[in-house]
Amino acid sequence: MKPFTIRLLYHIIKVLVLHSNGSSIVLLVSDLKNSSDFYKKLGFQYEEVGGPEVKQVHVSRGSITLILHPAIHREDVRPSSSVEGGLYFDVIAYIDAVDLLADELRTKDAEIVDGPHYSEHWSESTIKDCDGYRIAFGGGVSKPLD
Repeated sequence: MKPFTIRLLYHIIKVLVLHSNGSSIVLLVSDLKNSSDFYKKLGFQYEEVGGPEVKQVHVSRGSITLILHPAIHREDVRPSSSVEGGLYFDVIAYIDAVDLLADELRTKDAEIVDGPHYSEHWSESTIKDCDGYRIAFGGGVSKPLD
C-alpha cells in the first residue's frame, strides 16, 4: 500500500473508534420490573441484558441509556440527589427540545419536580422516577422564546 493510503486508513479508523454515540449510567433499583415499566411508559426502549436470568435492563431513548440493576437490599437504593450535599439531579441528559419533552412527559403523568425553566441560553426540566432518582433534561428549545 502507498503511504497516503495507509495514513488515510489510519485516520478513518481513528475517527470510527473515537466517535461516541452517547454514554450510560447505572441506577441501582429496588424493583427491576417497576423501574423498567416506568421508563417504558416514558418512551424508552427496553432491552434485557445478562443471559437467561436477567441481571440488568438497559432503557434507552435517543443517545440516553440508563442501566437498571437490581439492588439486593432496598436500603442500598440511595439517589445522590437525596443525600445532604447532593446535586438536585442524579442524571442529566442533553437534548435539543426541552419544551417538547416536558409537554410529552406531562401527558405521560411523569412527576416533574423542577421546571420546566426556559431561557435563550439553557432550558431544563427534571423528573423523579419510582426510586427517587432525579433525571434532568437540559438544552435548547424547539422554537424561539418570546
